[in-house]
Amino acid sequence: MALFTPGAIVSEISGKIAATVYSRNRGGAVIRNRRTPINRRSVGQSGQRQALASFASSWRGLTQSQRDSWNSATGAFPYQNKLGETKYLSGAQLYQQFNQNSLLIGGSAITTAPASFAFATFTATLTAASTPTMSIAFTPTPMPTDNNLLVYATGNLSPGITAPNRSSFRKIGLIADADTSPADVLADYQAVFGDPVAGQKIFVELRPVAATGQGGTPLRASAIVS
Repeated sequence: MALFTPGAIVSEISGKIAATVYSRNRGGAVIRNRRTPINRRSVGQSGQRQALASFASSWRGLTQSQRDSWNSATGAFPYQNKLGETKYLSGAQLYQQFNQNSLLIGGSAITTAPASFAFATFTATLTAASTPTMSIAFTPTPMPTDNNLLVYATGNLSPGITAPNRSSFRKIGLIADADTSPADVLADYQAVFGDPVAGQKIFVELRPVAATGQGGTPLRASAIVS
């Protein structure tokens, strides 16, 4: 991996060209060789791939008026790419994203594009102990109507880590509409990672998802296991 300083012609670059990957971290712009990850074909990964294939197929099965609703809604749901530029998904991509989110929270299929949803403003604090216990205190409580938080977590990490990669997180559970704080997530965590280990650090990432399938801005919390 090599750091580099962008010049006058190219001020920002992100993504891959052939076997070279361009990105940015806290140290600045980075160039590294591309590594092809091992396809582990876990149950979760296989399920997500099947769901995406299913959504791509079901998009073609929508009525034209339903597809038009998604194509017309793209401007209401902008996102920022790795360079901080505002971009928009296609109608088909938006349909797949919202339905994938709905599936993750146990919702039903969404055939017509919904209106933009205003999420609550969330806070979260993680507590973990090797006894073992693990819980997430959150506000507002109870969880407001149509708001949900998908709970992702890391395994036991070195306490010196401050910003784990997104790939370190695994989905462990859900804080659903009307749930009250604190949320006991120990059993969900143990099912994926085992017990919290004293002196190690655990991160959680809470990803807001509305009942409409719209996703919000994630928030993170961490704790050193007592």
